[in-house]
Amino acid sequence: MATVIVNGKRVNVPDSASSEDIIRATGRRVNPNTRAVIRNTDAANRDKLIPGRKYGIRDGEKFTTVPDRVKAASYFGNKESWRKRVIEDQVIDVSAKMFKNSPVELDEECNYVVFSGFLLPQEWQNANPGVNFVKMMLIFPDQYPDLPTNGFYLPATLQIPANASHFYNRGFGGAFGETPEEIEFMSQGNWKWYCTHIKPEAWQPAHLRVVSDWRKGDNLWDILTICKDVLTHPLED
Repeated sequence: MATVIVNGKRVNVPDSASSEDIIRATGRRVNPNTRAVIRNTDAANRDKLIPGRKYGIRDGEKFTTVPDRVKAASYFGNKESWRKRVIEDQVIDVSAKMFKNSPVELDEECNYVVFSGFLLPQEWQNANPGVNFVKMMLIFPDQYPDLPTNGFYLPATLQIPANASHFYNRGFGGAFGETPEEIEFMSQGNWKWYCTHIKPEAWQPAHLRVVSDWRKGDNLWDILTICKDVLTHPLED
């Protein structure tokens, strides 16, 4: 066993320990999705431990445990390769089961996906006679899956039902579509944004050791379920 200092308190941890072991030694509930462990190597340098990985621990080392956090959403940046793999895997899974008879477009950088065969709820079909299926676009933040998508995009030509609202020519509240360039992107693609925010504490993606682990937490399936639900029951929003 090694004696280390965590948040100023001396605790004992195994000589080979994970971030979960260190959290457990402090008496806190172990949840790698909500709490990060930082190894303080010196006054200027620190390393965030990767959950699930074992590290060699030496006597006297100092660690800090803090609530994990992610930055505010950004869009069309340089997504990390592992994030792209997660998006690709989720889109393939959804496409094969939910949109298997219609085209699905995922851009090369995994910034957005367009589902061509999105089935409109009945109230929307009534407001748009003869229109049953439409294109629907989701824009993935650069921090996905840590952060969820923010609202979704439907053709601007759609008429909104009498029982609905929240359908805008631009985005609000951190969604894509707030800057002049983003608004122009929406205009050129003939998109409008449907407002539906997922509360930060409500979005719980899986802790990933391999790409396929995304199925153990909130994912693209949950986002599409929310999209369909908010269109079907808009007055509950």
